[in-house]
Amino acid sequence: MRKLRKCKKDLEGDLMTMKKYSFVFLVVLLFASVFTGSAWAKSNENHAAELILTNGNVYTVDKAHSKAEAVAVKDGKILYVGSVAGAAAFNGVDTKVIDLKGKMVLPGFIDSHAHAYLMAESLFWLDVTNLSTLEEYAQAIKDYVKEHPESKQLRGVGWKRELIETSGLGPKEWLDQIVPDMPVVFISSSHHDLWVNSKALENAKINKLTPDPQGGIIERDPKTGDPTGILQEFSAHNLVINALPQPDFTVQEYKETILAWQAFAAENGVTSVFVPVHYPTENLLKAFEEMDKESKLTLRYDLGLWADETKGTKQIERLKELRDKYQGNLFKVDSIKIFADGVGDNELVWDQDVLEETVAALDKEGFRIYVHAIGIQGFYPSANVLDAFEYAAKVNGKRDSRHAITHIDWVREEDVARFKELGVIPVPQPAWFGNDWYEGVKGEELKNLNRLNSYFEAGIPVASSSDFPSTAQFLSDFRPFTGLEVGVTRLDRDKTTEADLNQVVWPNEKASLDEMIASYTINGAHLIFAENERGSIEVGKKADLVVLDKNLEEIPVTEINETKVLLTLFEGKEVFRSSLFSESEDAR
Repeated sequence: MRKLRKCKKDLEGDLMTMKKYSFVFLVVLLFASVFTGSAWAKSNENHAAELILTNGNVYTVDKAHSKAEAVAVKDGKILYVGSVAGAAAFNGVDTKVIDLKGKMVLPGFIDSHAHAYLMAESLFWLDVTNLSTLEEYAQAIKDYVKEHPESKQLRGVGWKRELIETSGLGPKEWLDQIVPDMPVVFISSSHHDLWVNSKALENAKINKLTPDPQGGIIERDPKTGDPTGILQEFSAHNLVINALPQPDFTVQEYKETILAWQAFAAENGVTSVFVPVHYPTENLLKAFEEMDKESKLTLRYDLGLWADETKGTKQIERLKELRDKYQGNLFKVDSIKIFADGVGDNELVWDQDVLEETVAALDKEGFRIYVHAIGIQGFYPSANVLDAFEYAAKVNGKRDSRHAITHIDWVREEDVARFKELGVIPVPQPAWFGNDWYEGVKGEELKNLNRLNSYFEAGIPVASSSDFPSTAQFLSDFRPFTGLEVGVTRLDRDKTTEADLNQVVWPNEKASLDEMIASYTINGAHLIFAENERGSIEVGKKADLVVLDKNLEEIPVTEINETKVLLTLFEGKEVFRSSLFSESEDAR
């Protein structure tokens, strides 16, 4: 009995000890859970997104053409791409959430050829683009002179040659009767023709004895040999422009222009741009430098400096100086713009041997060379450019240069393979493919006109563009949706209906919608060596995103041009929000 009582006492002691330690364990566990929970909450906040776009139709444009429902953004980069449930894990206390309600999301568009700086013309010059009679021209000029009594020159943009030809007077004589006492200089919408008065010619010391510069034409009266007041191509233009009291825009004017253009670009979903410059200007570079330092740039800019066809290799040291001097966070200078031909003439701007020597020398210095080559039926300047690139590769060795040829209205079939072999990027303007600019082209020759599908089939990364503002329809041409639609249909963006889709005269060159989207996104990023940070919606890339009011894959292709941008983000920051997409769309 005594042993039994002792065992019972020992058992009760053990139970008391167990209860004591159990209590302590529970207290420790409770505190541990509290501290662990706090740490988890803190960790979650550290990884929380600043913005989540959820419940959308996200087309990533990655290599697998993936689709997603949500995108999370933090510190200007993409933090997550995937499902709604997956994105919710990044929803913190301060996270802004936008419910897209099924709307489409794409990477920000990249325009691979836009003269952003030329918006300065419509802001600070007399813009006659939308005028249609000589009487309207005359009144606009008189009003401008009256409103600017201290001006020492008059510059304008958008004149139409066909109007001047109906006046019964020579081009300079028509201007002289309105403004005889100061230089007047108008540039056409295409920017390849200049219209000037006698004072501008006198200022530049241009007369019947002045020779045409390399690549340019001073038009002359066939009877007298006197200049008519029209000059073709940039080497001829610069004879007049460089002699003006103010040949270039000021740095401040360029800064105002860039701000205005950025708003225009954001409204159209453009977040990166290649800007080929077609005249010598350091003021533009200074403007970009100042705005970059002031954190006022809201696009990624890649600038191409103009190579003067009259200077050949002599200008390379100066181009290197400018490249080395002007590099910023959101802009860079690493390219050279060259004109192989003009517009509508079967004339090469450069002597071929000088072109090849200059291209090779620029390539050796690490420049990417970006060449304008249009051509006409039977004249293929793109072949001459490819010859120059081939010569450069032979002299310097092959490298990842990403040289490019833009416009390329006319390209021979055998030259498509050379684009691929040499790594040259085609940069067309698909919005133009529905225009009837080449009447009388029939049969097999159509295959050489405005190629597109040929490049895609060859595995060449086509980078699409607008050439803003080179046509009277530049507002429409600039919109990527115009290029997307016409690249698919190859028909007029304003008149085509679904019933017209089988009427395209050469359907072989139609591209798919996926290919066209790639040409305005990831391929454009490839052109500017930015494919690892932009051009697709992938984790770690810059959060350049656009939200659309239509799902491009679900609407008739003839309605793509009617699509509107609702929201544009550049590196995670909202740079445009449509009034159709109010703050009420935001879940928080």
